[in-house]
Amino acid sequence: MSAAPLRKLSSLGVVVPLFNEQSGLDRFYNVLSNQLRELNLQYTIVFVDDGSSDATLEILHHIAACDPKVTVLSLARNWGHQIALTAGLDHVEAEATVVMDGDLQHPPAVLEEMVRKYESGAEVVYAVRRSSPGVNRLKKLTSDLFYALFERSTELTVVRGAADFRLMSREVVTALRSMREMHRYMRGMVPWLGSTFSIVQYDQGERKAGSPAYTWRKSARLAKDALFSFSTLPLDLLTWCGVVLSVSALFYLIYVLAVLLLGRPVEGWTSVIAVLLILSTVQFLSIAILAKYLGMVFEQTKGRPLYVLKQKHMAEPHGSVPAGDAAGSRSSSVGVV
Repeated sequence: MSAAPLRKLSSLGVVVPLFNEQSGLDRFYNVLSNQLRELNLQYTIVFVDDGSSDATLEILHHIAACDPKVTVLSLARNWGHQIALTAGLDHVEAEATVVMDGDLQHPPAVLEEMVRKYESGAEVVYAVRRSSPGVNRLKKLTSDLFYALFERSTELTVVRGAADFRLMSREVVTALRSMREMHRYMRGMVPWLGSTFSIVQYDQGERKAGSPAYTWRKSARLAKDALFSFSTLPLDLLTWCGVVLSVSALFYLIYVLAVLLLGRPVEGWTSVIAVLLILSTVQFLSIAILAKYLGMVFEQTKGRPLYVLKQKHMAEPHGSVPAGDAAGSRSSSVGVV
């Protein structure tokens, strides 16, 4: 006999960031909405169009016009996946919220098990891949190396393979809303909160349409933001590098003085040039790392909004349809948030 749930989920919000997903959007919406109806609870879907250049936004407006449970947020330009997730979380009102991709690589069928884990007491439920078709060994190796470095330098435990597919309680979402840092890494911000968590596993399917959102370049940028946002490891490495070079320079100075006192001239300039090149490289690297931290501080202190909304099409609470409004939603053009 299974244990009775600690609580009963009353409402669920689903946040889906999208960028140029016109070819598979209708299919994703149909699969997701069918799965949500089977859960037999109040729900809202928040689609965030991250400055798509194709017909994604037009398709979303058509979906929202037919489904009062759908909210559509349109960002003024492409702000990136992490900011799009933030915009969705800022506009969702539910007891628990799921964030997921809109390409069916995050299967909606997993939602039922995630809800059960939440009802059993978990504040965060991570969906972890059992397998990742199409992911080559090099990308998997670099991912494993990054997570190992991230955990050792931040002392945070990151759930491997979870990506941005998770369920979060209202309290966790509220805490994330209060964190308005410009360089965002949700996979680190959520465990930083220290909430109790549980894990469900799924088999990641192949992308049926469109192209992957995270290219090598975007993945590298995300990894850089993650490391510099959560860790002072680069600064610590510079400190130790400075200590090692200072000690080495001291020994070299002692060697040069000893040779001079013994009356033997220093032969050649090879060693001198080598030392100068090493020191110059370290100096330039130090300046680059310090400039990165300074640039992040500069961007944060300007106090600019994280994103700008071009358009907002809000669903009615719990998808209710007020009198005289067949679509059951409200549209508006908005500015900064």
